[in-house]
Amino acid sequence: MTRLRRTLLFVPGSTPERIAKAVTSQADAVILDLEDAVAPGEKARAREWVVAALRGVDFRGRERIVRVNPLDSPHGRADLEAVVPTGLDALLVPKVSGPEELGRVEAEVARLEADAGLPAGRIRFHLLVETVAGVARVSELARGSARNAALLFGAGDFVRETRGRLTASRVSELHALTHLLLAARLGGLDAIDAPYFELGDPRGLEAHARLAADLGYDGKAVIHPGQIEVVNAIFTPTPDAVANAHRVLEAYDRAQAAGAGALQLEGQLVDAVHVAMARDTLARARLAGVA
Repeated sequence: MTRLRRTLLFVPGSTPERIAKAVTSQADAVILDLEDAVAPGEKARAREWVVAALRGVDFRGRERIVRVNPLDSPHGRADLEAVVPTGLDALLVPKVSGPEELGRVEAEVARLEADAGLPAGRIRFHLLVETVAGVARVSELARGSARNAALLFGAGDFVRETRGRLTASRVSELHALTHLLLAARLGGLDAIDAPYFELGDPRGLEAHARLAADLGYDGKAVIHPGQIEVVNAIFTPTPDAVANAHRVLEAYDRAQAAGAGALQLEGQLVDAVHVAMARDTLARARLAGVA
């Protein structure tokens, strides 16, 4: 683990004032959105503002991601031609449904990188898995490009396609959430949860994010700065979790020195699995500055 992705803040590319505020937030990444958040008539201007931000704004170490329009749309190729030469960190590729489609995006990005004199493979991909076809083929997508860094679940479009309902229990999303998580882990990628769209509902946001964290997700997309604190807290190890991880590792080291492979700590069996989990907890805590 080399980068935290607890919170990925969506910012419409047509709102430069919000971009300026986003880089002072506590989000781990900023997604400058050229797709759904921008009206058709504003696409060209938004593209200019996003390029200006990528070239001129200090993101203070936050991951700089742009959600482009689909390559086969009227705006997708122009988006790539504009943003790739800036050397941004990652593209959020929307509505990706199969490795063939992903391959076409990768070929175009590779060409534009070469034209701009950028190192090959510099720009990473976050894949927005938001269609039934995308969920069905998510394991292929996860392995479809060496550029892949994360899978981001798009709940709204997915549930619309299944004719389900978005509910507080998230029952209509659970299969897709689990399927995407397993594909991410098999591919060595981060798994990012969908946004919660009810603003001003911190309890609902907490429950929404808690389910994803309990499943094993690494973080969550957010659509308002007011959601960042709640989500960061859920995806950051608590002081108790950090202290327990230290106790597990110290006790295990003592047991190994004595020739034992497992032990009991405060009435709980501790073996190699618990040690690996403790190490993961501390790695995340160090990146978050709480270890």
